[in-house]
Amino acid sequence: MLQSALICTFVFWLAGAMDFTCFSWALFTRPLICGPITGLLLGDLRTGIIMGGAIEGIYMGVSNIGGSTPADPCPATIIAVAYSILTGSDIATGVMLSLPIGTLMQSFTNILTPFYASLSVYWEKLAASGNTKKMGRQVVLFDLFLQRIAQMLVLFLSIAYGIEGAGRMTSSAFNTEILIYVSMLIYYINSIFR
Repeated sequence: MLQSALICTFVFWLAGAMDFTCFSWALFTRPLICGPITGLLLGDLRTGIIMGGAIEGIYMGVSNIGGSTPADPCPATIIAVAYSILTGSDIATGVMLSLPIGTLMQSFTNILTPFYASLSVYWEKLAASGNTKKMGRQVVLFDLFLQRIAQMLVLFLSIAYGIEGAGRMTSSAFNTEILIYVSMLIYYINSIFR
């Protein structure tokens, strides 16, 4: 599981890095792209493609307009695809789990937002100094590493140590129905408070 967790964490980092450095906004971090990449690297491209398409259908209207997103589709897709591939679970259960996972992963970003905002004084001083090379390097390093470190840690730990437990929990039909209702409740409550 550790190797799979490292692979999935790398996919998450790579998707964010490619969007920031090469393709601007929301290309590689969409489920349609990161799902098949995760499936390919975990050895089941077919599941990655199917789940990426299904999860894209769920998150199609989710966009970072105004800086607030109810759920983060990239880590949700990566964890859901890894769950289905590593446990041999059906695709529908993995897709269903993507909603609460995405909501929880976005919560980690929201928790750290005040910390990122507190850095604005430093960034303003650096911008006022006129040192564009230093500013450019630090912005890139911040986006590639510091901004994603909490989600990368949670993603790694959830795949390395949580996939097997989640597989046992969803092994019965009764538990799967409970998870569906709980995930819908979490998503609904989160949308009310946004």
